[in-house]
Amino acid sequence: MKKIFVSVPNKLMALTLGTLLFVSIGFSLLSLNRLQTEFELYQVDAFKQGQQQFDMHQHQLTSQLRVWLESFADIMQFQNSDDFGNFASVLSKQFDGLQLHLGVENLWLVSNKQEVIYASSYLPDYAQVSIANVLLRQEPISQLYCDTLCKQFIAVPVLNQAGEIAVVALTASLADMLYSMNSVLKSDIAIVSVNRQLYSKLADVEVHSSSNPAIFEQILAGEDQVSLRDVEQIGLNKQVGEYFYLFNLLPLSNDGKKAYYLAMVGDLSAYKAESDQYRYQFLLSVLVIFITLMSFIFFVASPFTKRLLRLSNALPLLAKKEFAQFREAKIVQQRLVHDELDIVTTAAQSLSYELEQLNIEVEQKTKELENIAMYDLLTGLPNRNMLNYQLRKTVAKLGRYESSVAVLFLDLDDFKKVNDSHGHSEGDRLLIEAANRIRLSIREFDLACRFGGDEFVVILSQMNTKQDAIDVAERILANFKEPIRIGTSIFYVSTSIGLVYSEEVGIKADDLVSFADIAMYEAKEHGGGQLFVYHDDMYQRVAQRVMLEGEVRQALAKNQFSLSLQPQLETKSKKLFGFEALLRWHHPERGMVSPDDFIPILENSEHMIELGYWVIRHSVELLIELKEQGLEDIKVAINLSADQFLDPNLANYLIGLMDEFRISASHFELELTEQTLVKDIEHAIDVMKTLKDIGFSFAIDDFGTGYSSLAYLKRMPVDVIKIDKSFIFGMLENHADYQIIMSTIAMVKNLGLTVVAEGVETGAQLRHLRSNDCDIIQGYYFSKPVPEAELAEFVDNQLIDGHWKTEAK
Repeated sequence: MKKIFVSVPNKLMALTLGTLLFVSIGFSLLSLNRLQTEFELYQVDAFKQGQQQFDMHQHQLTSQLRVWLESFADIMQFQNSDDFGNFASVLSKQFDGLQLHLGVENLWLVSNKQEVIYASSYLPDYAQVSIANVLLRQEPISQLYCDTLCKQFIAVPVLNQAGEIAVVALTASLADMLYSMNSVLKSDIAIVSVNRQLYSKLADVEVHSSSNPAIFEQILAGEDQVSLRDVEQIGLNKQVGEYFYLFNLLPLSNDGKKAYYLAMVGDLSAYKAESDQYRYQFLLSVLVIFITLMSFIFFVASPFTKRLLRLSNALPLLAKKEFAQFREAKIVQQRLVHDELDIVTTAAQSLSYELEQLNIEVEQKTKELENIAMYDLLTGLPNRNMLNYQLRKTVAKLGRYESSVAVLFLDLDDFKKVNDSHGHSEGDRLLIEAANRIRLSIREFDLACRFGGDEFVVILSQMNTKQDAIDVAERILANFKEPIRIGTSIFYVSTSIGLVYSEEVGIKADDLVSFADIAMYEAKEHGGGQLFVYHDDMYQRVAQRVMLEGEVRQALAKNQFSLSLQPQLETKSKKLFGFEALLRWHHPERGMVSPDDFIPILENSEHMIELGYWVIRHSVELLIELKEQGLEDIKVAINLSADQFLDPNLANYLIGLMDEFRISASHFELELTEQTLVKDIEHAIDVMKTLKDIGFSFAIDDFGTGYSSLAYLKRMPVDVIKIDKSFIFGMLENHADYQIIMSTIAMVKNLGLTVVAEGVETGAQLRHLRSNDCDIIQGYYFSKPVPEAELAEFVDNQLIDGHWKTEAK
């Protein structure tokens, strides 16, 4: 998403503008809120004044009528009269005066039996109810009654000489009171009513009498949505034409069906016009002040913003390394008074000199680092980084030109022995000499790289045929056949070479190195010191090795491995000496996998160590089962791989295992091959002595197929020598094999060791071995390896008191 650029001066101006605008708006809102509050207070005050005026005039009217009635009764000395006739006669004569001066509309005199003695008009029901209430309570009553019009009703009890009570009642018009309120409040007054409903609207109001019917009609028109309850509480503001009115309702009476109100309409037009004028003047003043302040701020800030802009326009030149152009920009000006911007500008100019010098140094160091990154410091050859770079360039040319590329992967044979025996400094000098021999063996435009450790890679370009690349590789092999002299030491170091040749467009550089590496390992596995050319079968073998390594992990987890035990018998007595534990793998899809197929592949794998520990533990478990079947004095021979034997955790594991199962180590024989021993003979002897002290015995397996073992045999704490089955197979047909076997037996017996012959399959072989004092035999002649599941049955069927049942043929 593209970012929007806003300059610092514009940001400062926007910030200032926003601040002023915020302050102005806040001040305006506060002032306008104060005006609104004053207007609302004015409305409330108008409502209160109306309420007070109505109460005052109602009280005044009531007082006048009650005073007149009470005064009239005293003047007539009614209490000295025996009946009400004379009083009624005089009262009728006063009716006209009451109408004229006090606005009396009706006048009645009612006895204590509620009989009408005098009536100026018909006595209505509400008056009868009120008079009965006066007779009951014997005290005056004054109340407002509304029907079509609202009237003031007053009833006063009078007592004659005979102690009889009568009630004088009258109703008076409110017209004078309304007129008086209109004059005082300067508001139009009306009596209105509405049917009692839960949600009455203002439009439901019925006007009975008013000082200005037209204005009430205009106000009430179209107010279908205004609640009567809201008008009672806060009033109603309404504009009619150019005039603005305040409409208030004062409750008068409630007869159960209708509610009567005194409606007041005040003209607020002048007040509102004055308020609007004030608001306009206030907002105009705020706007003028705001514009003035903004102009002043812009005038004051303009020089600073211009300097900031000049500096911001010049600073990107530093990032572009245009230091001279930056210093040529006129960003510093002479001033009488300096500020922070001048300090920043001066610092930026000083920084430009420092950055220019630093840039020069960085460029120099970068060139040095590039050289270090692309070349090996020890040999001076290009390193792996340069290899990847140049090989990608060479591969890319395959698509543009009809060319080919060959990659040689070299590894010095037995270089580790040089480091171990002569030290790493001597090994480094050997690597330098090896690099020189490789460089001298190739053409000038070919590239030789040190890949790492004692590994080298050569890129051969412009090869016409594969044979040309093979010729270069053989020339390198020939040069390494010459001894390498370093100081007083002479080294004979060969190299294993893997070669891959390709004309394929689109092949990956990493694949070429990988294929050459695979071919080199093939050369290593075939003895080293030779050249192997890569082909697809090699990759398949590597893929199979990787697949098998993964399947071994799964096989361990899913218990697909088992052991088969091959019996070992004493030659002369045929007593059971023990068993050799042999690993078996039952694959869920491929069935039984031969050990010859997976053991060589896993020999140097990390999975082999884990698998080896499983074999050791399971062998101990099987021995426990055999002891429970009565075979006490037997041994189980366990084969150890080279990596297993050299694992530093082996001794601790075996000690822990013996303690866990509470069994003696003397029941176990650890078998090692000659190749395992000669890898690091001194270390091998130390490990054997450690395990020998624990109680384990040792056997050398496949004796005679390796090399150098006889020289160290007398130093090793070995107990058993096993003659390889390849000699046993041909002993009767091949006189040389027979002599080797007999000589070996004699030599081993003279050393006080035990001899085991493997692969015995015929009675003739057995007889010759027995006649030459071979101690132990094992082979198909007696039994094939017995699966662990059949072990119990085998012991029951083939052994009696630890001896073999069947006689030798």
